[in-house]
Amino acid sequence: MKKIKSYLAVAISLLTLWACNDFGDLNKNPNGAETVSASTLLTNAQYNFYNLLNGVGVNAGFGMLMVQHWTQNEYTSRSRYDLDVTHFNTTFRVLYTDVAKELQRAKELVSDPDATTEENQKHILDIMSAQVFAVLTDGFGDIPYTEALQSNYFPAYDTQANVYSNLLATLDTAANSLDTSSSSFGAKDGVYQGNVDKWKKFANSLLLRYAVRIIDADPTMAQTYITKAINGGLFTSNDDNADFAYPNVDARANPLYRNHSPQVDNRDDYCVTKLLVDTLNTMNDPRLEKFAKPASGGSIVGMEYGLTDNAATELKPTTSRPNDAVREATTPFHVLTYAEVQFLLSEVYARGLATGDAQAAYEAGITASMQQWGINDSDDITDYITAHPYDAGNWKALIGMQKWIALYMNGFEAWNEWRRLDEPNLTPTSNGLINSIPVKLPYPLSETQNNSEQLGKVTTTPGDLTSKVWWDKN
Repeated sequence: MKKIKSYLAVAISLLTLWACNDFGDLNKNPNGAETVSASTLLTNAQYNFYNLLNGVGVNAGFGMLMVQHWTQNEYTSRSRYDLDVTHFNTTFRVLYTDVAKELQRAKELVSDPDATTEENQKHILDIMSAQVFAVLTDGFGDIPYTEALQSNYFPAYDTQANVYSNLLATLDTAANSLDTSSSSFGAKDGVYQGNVDKWKKFANSLLLRYAVRIIDADPTMAQTYITKAINGGLFTSNDDNADFAYPNVDARANPLYRNHSPQVDNRDDYCVTKLLVDTLNTMNDPRLEKFAKPASGGSIVGMEYGLTDNAATELKPTTSRPNDAVREATTPFHVLTYAEVQFLLSEVYARGLATGDAQAAYEAGITASMQQWGINDSDDITDYITAHPYDAGNWKALIGMQKWIALYMNGFEAWNEWRRLDEPNLTPTSNGLINSIPVKLPYPLSETQNNSEQLGKVTTTPGDLTSKVWWDKN
């Protein structure tokens, strides 16, 4: 009984304390933040977004394989187009919940009338959001967009045409509204550290990328935004490149270093392809040694693309891996480069959609890519351009090939541009589960299970890999 009385006394004392609500900081969770700043949300969203684009699922294990820069040297299923509705569940979820939703919450915070903030922050968040939905629609086609971030468990799907119309308008507004005399996010911005002038150029350069992408699907809209992008001001050198930098901390290092590199987890799943090596050797392209490292025999040797598990395993000891430098801890992810912008301009000029010198832009694109990869000898670059001159009658093949090379290590964008231009001419593996290279991502299993009614209005074959997206007309 004495023990019971003692327990009751302690309980009454605790209840009295709780009623008084006088615990001060003890009432707070020491491991959680009561409020999260918009800057922190941007930092997290950028990391989650570019980490996904640069990682295994979207880049090394998909885009780099689809355009045949790399091939798997064991467990070769993805090289053989063995992809189904389970493969991109994480991609779909992360893009919506860990990136787009974070950006939306940040936008709400900076839009609060009581918030002390810069208008530039709103526009940078819009530029980031446009990129996220561009990746979603470029991969899957029609997607939840208008209703995607609302309190709606079953969001309707928007057509890709509608998504693109909104994305282009958003980027145009953001680019025109950025005030270079004011600040933005500062060091919390992992791309430009708050440099508004560079964000303005980035917005216009993205606008050019996406406007050109729809050029065969909606020439009128494309022409409108191509003109706006050029007039607004594009990248002018490699100094403007949009690079996402990784810290020299293993937990947040380059994902290809953390997850698929011999240095960390002894993973050794990829070789450069015979197509890449033979093409660059034939062209006497000095970037090859930056892309790959010698095999055991001392030369760079590519592996035939899309082999069976047994055939790939047999060749693995004698074929070349990607250069270690492309997946070191601090190797940045190249989101958008001056080289890509110049190739886009070359195409625009070749099509007669703007006044400019297609040859000069083509050569500037090659030069920028060479310098980006550490090839700085001007004579070597001049000799290469002389050996591979611009030809107005064959612009699509020439630009397509140079863009394929320049987009090495940005597999998703390389896949986008290969689908749009159909250059270079890639032959699907004869060991594939389908007889053509996939031209879209399968919708994720989560959508077939959780949003099947809305998805069913878009497609009855969610695992389809061969139906082209709206802008892919060639």
